[in-house]
Parts: sequence; C-alpha cells; structure tokens
Amino acid sequence: MKKRLLMIVMSALMIVPVVCGLVGCNKGGDYDYSITVWVGEGTDTLTKQQIERFNETNEDGIKFKATVEIVSESKAAGNAISTPASCADIFCFAQDQLARVVHSNLLMPLNTGSVKSITENCDEASIEAAKIGGTLRAFPFTKDNGYFMYYDKRVVKEEHVGSLEDILADVESYKDSSGKGRNFSMNLTEDGGSWYSASFFYATGCKSEWTTDDSGNFIDYDDTFLSDEGVIALKGLQKVLKFSKYISSAEVADLSAATPSAVVVSGIWGYKAAQQALGDNLGVAPLPSFTVDGESYQLVSYLGSKLMGVKPQSDPYRAAYLQKLAIFLTSEECQKERFETVGWGPSNAEAAKEASSPALDVLLKQAKTTLQGQYPTNWWAKLDTMVGNAMTSEGDDASLNALLTTYNNALNDLKRS
Repeated sequence: MKKRLLMIVMSALMIVPVVCGLVGCNKGGDYDYSITVWVGEGTDTLTKQQIERFNETNEDGIKFKATVEIVSESKAAGNAISTPASCADIFCFAQDQLARVVHSNLLMPLNTGSVKSITENCDEASIEAAKIGGTLRAFPFTKDNGYFMYYDKRVVKEEHVGSLEDILADVESYKDSSGKGRNFSMNLTEDGGSWYSASFFYATGCKSEWTTDDSGNFIDYDDTFLSDEGVIALKGLQKVLKFSKYISSAEVADLSAATPSAVVVSGIWGYKAAQQALGDNLGVAPLPSFTVDGESYQLVSYLGSKLMGVKPQSDPYRAAYLQKLAIFLTSEECQKERFETVGWGPSNAEAAKEASSPALDVLLKQAKTTLQGQYPTNWWAKLDTMVGNAMTSEGDDASLNALLTTYNNALNDLKRS
C-alpha cells in the first residue's frame, strides 16, 4: 500500500509543472479546495486570517476553505502516524519528529519553488532542521524550540540565578506573609521529560547523535552517556529529583497555582502566561549551572525548529497549491505576525532581525545550546526510564553506573522507525 501511495505521489509531482502551466500558477482562475490544517495553541485564529488573506491575494484564483484545528506540535506527528487517514493536509510538528513522519510517508516531497523559498529565506540552522538524509522535507517556521527559566524575583535572588544550588536554597527557605512556601518546576519524569533531562548530560559533555537515511530509518548512533560524565549528569539530576519542593512539570501555570512554583523551566510558548502570573515580579534567565565535586557544569538547552508539512496528495493541482499555501504561511510576513501574536521566534532570517522579547533573547543568548537532532521514539522512553530510576537510586557511583549500563544496553534494540 505504501509503495502504491508513493508511486501516486511521485507521478503527481511529475505532472505538477505541467499543471501549473495549464492553470497558471500566476494566472487567474477559480479553484476551490476544502482542507484541514493543524496548528499549535494560540495560533488558530491567526492562521485562519492568514489563509483568508492568501485567498484574497494569490494570483491563481485559489480559494481554500480551511478547517483549522489546534493540535499541539508535540502530538501532531504521533496523531498523524497512528491514524494517517485523519492527518491534516497541512500540519505543524516539532523538529525531532521529522524522521518518524518521513518514515511513515506522511510528507509530500517539496517541489522546486518550496525548496527555493526555504533555502533563500531561512537561516542555516533552520534549514538543517528540516532535512532528512540531506534532503529538505518540510517548511521551518520557528527557531525557538528550547527552554530556559522563568522565576519569581521575590523568591530567587538575582545574584543566584546562575547556580542551581543557590536557586534551590532560595526556594527551600522562602515563606510568604501567610507562611506558604514555593515549589520548583522542571519536567524530568512526566511525558516529554527526557527533552529537559537531556540538558544535564549535554552539560557534562555527553552526546547522543543519531544518523538516518533518506527514508527516515535510523542507521547508526554515537552515544556516550555510559561514562564518568554520565554519572556526573545523574548526580546533577538527583539534586532536582530529590528536592523536597520539586514538581515534575513544565507548565507556566504553576507560577499561579494554589501553592505556586517560584521557578518553572519551560519555553517561549509560556511567556505571555508567565507575564500574567507574575507581572513585574517575573524574571527570565538562562539555564543555571550545577556543581558536582567542586566542578561547575552549565545546563544545555536544545535549540530546534517547528516545522510545517504537507500531506501527500493524489490530485496534482491540489498538491501544488497546498505547497504555495505553505510557502505563504511560513513567509516573513506570516512569521512576523506569529511573533507579534504568540511570541514565537522566526526561522525566516529577515523576520528574526526584528524579533526581540525577554524570553526569545534569553533563549538565543544562552551560554550553551545544542541543535536538536533526530532520535528514535524509544530513545526518549529509555532516557525517561533511567531518570525515573535515578529518583530512588542511592546516588553512589556504582548504582548510577548500573542505571547507565541498562540504558546503554537498550540502545541497540531500539525500534528504528
């Protein structure tokens, strides 16, 4: 079935240039298409407006009747893979899901116009983020997929924001006028926790790098977590995992909970909510360092992109026009509007020059970041398991090495899809 679909898609791509010649691609006409679009929270209304503007301004007479639905970028790829028949025509997803989506044949190969638009307008890191096996497969539309620290300036002293140990001490000792304390929020063990816990391993110099072929299959890896540096990373993690006021969460809403968190490690998507929660008391800072045996290690955030993909189409007209719409939705103009509305950092090089906010500036100027790569789905799960077990581990070198050995032994058995 997959081979048959691929043959249909490739045939459609061969026809598209002829179709564009016939229908114009720069000429008037009347072409109505009903489509579904998946976008992240807070951007559905804006996306509807942008599609309407595309309908009004494109010279091809294309009119998209779009149903725009909110589907988190972290879940869109999984939803599409599990029920491909229900996948939206255009869907947005996190960069680390690209290999899975390509392997599942859920992306229309990019035509010449799409490739030209991406390579001429996006920065180098965003272009690389959209590649599998050296081939561009999707449209980058943000360069802001990372995390940093929101904090309550009444609790955490400014001179302490660079040290994890000092931050935890401030949170531990704080009581408000009613005697209520504060918590520390960082998702290390819940769904998605491995995305954050990896920061401790990269801080000590560990790496886990995975290579794919053009079809999104994982064919090789280089992982150094089983090492002295890996033990140090787990000791750093235990400082948080065993902290009495620790909450495994990346929700900025924790800042205004019944028992609030004074610190939340999260991303740019939470900036407006953090402002509402703390107002003038909001602090935004890079990730701190942690100390083990007198040595300091700077936590390292991922830095990646959000991508927009077009589902394979059997109708070559529809295929060509959907890619034109994707080019528009990821254009400088639309990325600027997205930044102004929800604060997302642009992947478009020109739009990025004008995009500045306390949250985006901190993310991009952190002392250390690592460009996000592609990882097998089960890699995240193995990392989650190891970190979860570290919560109850005694913390001696032998027991931590045992956790790392179990993790390392599982790498060869990971499902490569």
